[in-house]
Order: sequence, then structure tokens, then C-alpha cells
Amino acid sequence: MLLAEHVGSRVHICHLSTAGSVEIVRWAKSRGIDVTAEVTPHHLLLTDELVRSYDPVYKVNPPLRTERDVMALREALADGTIDIVATDHAPHPHEDKDCEWAAAAMGMVGLETALSVVQDTMVDTGLLDWAGVADRMSFTPARIGRAAGHGRPVSAGEPANLTLVDTAYRGPVDPGASPRAAATPRTRAASCRAVSPTPGSGARPRSSTGSSRDTCTPAGRR
Repeated sequence: MLLAEHVGSRVHICHLSTAGSVEIVRWAKSRGIDVTAEVTPHHLLLTDELVRSYDPVYKVNPPLRTERDVMALREALADGTIDIVATDHAPHPHEDKDCEWAAAAMGMVGLETALSVVQDTMVDTGLLDWAGVADRMSFTPARIGRAAGHGRPVSAGEPANLTLVDTAYRGPVDPGASPRAAATPRTRAASCRAVSPTPGSGARPRSSTGSSRDTCTPAGRR
């Protein structure tokens, strides 16, 4: 970040996972350094207590951290120190995760439940409103990635690139319902919000009820 300041460049920090890294980014922003940062859904939701089971589903990089780190990440996403949520979606063949811990690949699925996790950890806890969610998961990612045509406002003449969310529905997660979830075996989940994308201009909305997939709330946790 100091090098970026020296040469007048921007820098994006991927996958923040600790309270210490949050403080470094906060310090850099206070100096006026053009830095942006991201956090993954699983680092907003899960703690290192799950690693005690040596279940390779929870083997990720960076590793899962403490409850204190999780709380710091949530607060940083809420106050803008962390700019966006990025899924770090990493499906693997069964043989790369359905094995002993030491041999397992790093990574976790989560693309289709990222919004659900953000609702559970940020909206339902009062840390973000839905406008803040749209900013962290649509507007700002498009700006950082310079993705023209994405993250656009809902207004006349704009593409109808929308996502419909049933915020009240909760249902069981079925790993077999999605090839993304099936790629990583033994998905640990109890229930999840339902999300239904409506990609492209003119696409017909679909009911989201019953369409929840991938990893969300682990069994025994809320």
C-alpha cells in the first residue's frame, strides 16, 4: 500500500480475514491511499472453531479466523473500510475435498448463497441496510472492476439486471440441486435464504422460493 501511495497507483486487497488487516486498510485509507478491499462470505460467517473437526470443507485460504476477527470484518464492511464482498467461490472435484485434511484442496463453494450470508450476518444484525448491500455487492464491485453496464441504478432505460430475494423464506440446502455445490462434497448446512437472479434485459422474473443452494448456515450454528 505504501508503494501504491509512492507511485500514485491504486491497489485492491483480496480476502481480508483478520482484525489486524482491517486496521492496516483503515490506516491506509486515512492517509488517502487509493486502496480498496474485500471480504468473503465465509469469513463473515464462520470461525476457526469449525476447523477443530478437521472437516476439509472448512479448509480455506486464508483460514477461518476467531470470533473477534469475524466481528471486526463485519464492522469494517459496515463502515466502508472493506468495500465489497467477493465470494472466492472455489468448487473442487470430490476427490480433492472428500479426503483427509492434509491432502484436501483449499477453497469453499458459496457463489449462490453469498447474498444469503450477507443478509444473515449484516442485514439481520442491523449492520447494513439493503441499500448498503447493493453498494457492497453490486455498485462498488462494478466500479472497482470497471465493469461498464454493471452495478447500474434501477431506472428507466437501464438494463433489467435484477435479483429477486424472498427475505422471509428459509429452507434446507440441497447440495445435489446445484453442480456448484455438488463439486464440493458433504456441504454442511441447515438452512438458507432463497435468491433468484434475473439476468439480462427483458428476462422474466422467477420465484425464489425453494431455490436455495450451496453452503450457508452450518448445522448447529445461527
